[in-house]
Formats: sequence, structure tokens, C-alpha cells
Amino acid sequence: MDKRNRIGWMTLLVISIMISFLGFFMKPLSHAAEPVKIGLLADLSGGFTALGQDMKDGFLFYMDKVGYKAAGRNIEVIVEDIGTNDVSKALDKANKVIQKDRVDIIAGVITSGSAYGIANVIKENKIPFVISNAGADDLTQRQSNDFIIRPAFVNSMNSHYLGVWAYKQGFRKAAVLGSDFSGGYEHVGGFCRTFTLSGGQIIQEIWPPLGTTDFGPYLANIRRDADAVMVWYSGPDALRFVQQYSEYGLKKKIPLIGSGGLVDEMILDKQAEAAEGIITAWHYNYVSDNPENKEFKAAFFKKFGRKANLYSEEGYASGQVICEGLKVTKGDAKNGAGFVKAMRSLKMKAPRGSLKFDKFGGPVQTSYIRKVEKVEGEWQNVPFTSTPEVSQFWTWSPEEFMKMPPYVTMKGKWAK
Repeated sequence: MDKRNRIGWMTLLVISIMISFLGFFMKPLSHAAEPVKIGLLADLSGGFTALGQDMKDGFLFYMDKVGYKAAGRNIEVIVEDIGTNDVSKALDKANKVIQKDRVDIIAGVITSGSAYGIANVIKENKIPFVISNAGADDLTQRQSNDFIIRPAFVNSMNSHYLGVWAYKQGFRKAAVLGSDFSGGYEHVGGFCRTFTLSGGQIIQEIWPPLGTTDFGPYLANIRRDADAVMVWYSGPDALRFVQQYSEYGLKKKIPLIGSGGLVDEMILDKQAEAAEGIITAWHYNYVSDNPENKEFKAAFFKKFGRKANLYSEEGYASGQVICEGLKVTKGDAKNGAGFVKAMRSLKMKAPRGSLKFDKFGGPVQTSYIRKVEKVEGEWQNVPFTSTPEVSQFWTWSPEEFMKMPPYVTMKGKWAK
């Protein structure tokens, strides 16, 4: 080989090596340039519109706080309205953001019915599902999969605590009411199980349909020998129920207790005196004075001109979990199961306080018992006792708990 050919061959070799190196380095650069796409499915029409709006605002508020960036990746959020417990619409929107928008992550969802439906879609497509509110028990229990995490709550978890607390207060006979769908069965069911296992008796079950405007016929039917009335309602239903319970004269006769959505800050000012004295169990307290909550409340009010509440805090925490998870994976969200595993490993300080997750993706956090009181001219849920690190399985092991009948099958079976 003459000198000229040798130089030409060496030149080609050098060029080939340089192209290989450039190709190697260009791939991660190209990957980093692509935004992480999140489909935020929010209940922005129907009975839970206000809840969905607060959840959406909280989520976008966190993304705005971090400049829509995490681990060197830009973040793009695509918001879709899925209605209120409209499962077919929720499925359509979930498929749209997956197939058309090519999202890496799905977040949001207020109602349990929609969440159960979407869970099948995300499992088929191996897309992480960050459930921002819907507490459907079995999504992280009997129907759990590797693509779900919930930085919110599980429907029955706070109610387990409430049932134990109620029995310790001397209540022995309880009437229970809840919206006639899976969310109601699970919130109420958690109370019924621990209350009856403690020695209490459920003497009556009443299940008005979601969206009931006149609770009068149901209130008239409540047995007057109940020591307490335990209920689960949320949003407009909760507002109306509390007002009508007081108007009907029951407030002075039978103590009213329930899950925290019954007197959420979104509606508490409107309930006013009608809510005074109501006891609820919940995992977020507006009045908590930890640094994260102080900062969140002040900044949220400054931006939106209204108080933060459970739903905006859960949206905010959902954004926080996603961004912290991206830091763990160094910006990689393409491996759906791997990304969820990274998020499940987190131990965070959210506005509600400490938040971590069990191996199924369920939250582990403090549960509070609160009482509605007027403090310095404002109606507030004032916590007076709590228990830390409450999981979806209460004091049972996961195996023990999941051998028991699911709460959605127990409607009509508690009352004796």
C-alpha cells in the first residue's frame, strides 16, 4: 500500500471513529431534549368540578414552582377533562393522551370509578399512573400492578382510624350513610370494620345516590337510637348534607362524624355553624404549621386568591413525587415500571407532613382526628389527636387484609 492510499485509509478510519463517538453522545443529548409528557386527567365538569379544578391548580402550581423542569428534562403537561365519575369519558381521554399525545405519565383523577377503569389502560400500555386523589382501595391491594402510585390516600385508611377512635369515645351503635358508589362503600366500610371489630354495632346503612340534592327523606329515616352518625360525602353533596343535617334538627341530637372531605376547606366557610363540632379523620390539615405547609398555603393563596385545601395539596404532592422520581432515574421515565419503583422508594416532606409508600404504591402517612371550631373568626378543622405512619392495611399485614372481603362487596352487610 503506497503512502497516499495509507493516508486516505487512515483518514476514513478517523472519520468513522468520530462519527461513532458523535452518535454515542448525540443519543442522550437528543433524549434530554425531549420533554417528559404528562397527561393530567382532571374532573373539570359534573358534580366534582371544583375538586378537579383545585387538584389541577395544585399540580400545575408545583410544576410552575420548579419551572417545568426536573433532572435536566423539560416537562409538558396536557390537561384533559374526564367529567365526574364518567368512566367511558375517562377511558377515552386516557387512550387519547397515550396514543395521540404519547405521554410518559398519567396523573390526576378524582373519582374511584374512573380510576378503576384507567388502571386497566395503563397496565396494558405500561404507563405510570400517579393517582392524585381517587382512593379506590383495590388499586393498590387486590388489583395492584407495577404502574400505580398514589400520593393521596386510600379510601378506607383514615376511616379505619375513625372506627377505633369512635369506639374508644364510648359510641356503641352507629348509623352510616354514604354516596351509593364504590368510593362511598370503601370510606364507610373502613369505619364499619374497625368499629365492629372493636365491639360496636352498625344499626343502619343508608346509601343516597351521588348528586342528591334533598337529603330530607334519608335524614327522616335515621334511627334516633344511634350514638353517632358516620358519613362519607364530598364536594357539593357534603355541603348540602351538613347544612340539611343541621336544619333537620339532628345536629343537637346525634353526633356527626366522617371522613375529612365532609368538611373540606373548599366548603367549610359555606357550611359555617352547621359544621361546628363535626369530627372527621383525614391526612391533610390546612392549619398544620410545618414549613412546607406554611410556604404552600401562602404561595397558593397569593397566586389563586383562595385557600389551599386537600385537593390542591394532593395535586401539588403528585407533581412533587413525579419530579423527585425523575431525579432518582436521572430523567428517565420511559421504563414505566422502573420509574414507578423509583417513586415508591421516595420519602418526602409534603405540605401534609411526612409521606412515603408501601410496596404496592399506597401512601404511608399520619392520620388526624379533627374537630370543626371557629378560631379567630374563621372556621377550621382543628386536629386534636393523631397516629403516625398509617397504611392502607391499618394494623393487619397485607396478606391478612386482602383475605377479607373487599369493601365494595360489603354494602348492605354491615347493619345488624
